[in-house]
Amino acid sequence: MWIIDWDADPSGPRATNANAVGLTSANWDKDMACWCTKKFRMSDDDGNILYKGRSTDNNSERAFDPLDDFGAPNAGCTKIEYLRDYWEVL
Repeated sequence: MWIIDWDADPSGPRATNANAVGLTSANWDKDMACWCTKKFRMSDDDGNILYKGRSTDNNSERAFDPLDDFGAPNAGCTKIEYLRDYWEVL
């Protein structure tokens, strides 16, 4: 489960491909939103950070869901990093 909190180019209505702020995963459950505490950011090949958000998982294959579900297909993101004591590339 994930949510986008920041979009580098918010040019349209919220929670859309044009302004991802508020966009959530297909399995979003508002009652479980309090578990979305793992901060992530997604960037392109040039290192430009395009999105920041929160996820419930930063350790398993599910940690790639924001990138696979949204970042790569919508904006060509190629990297996702999670904040631990530092930004760690998966």
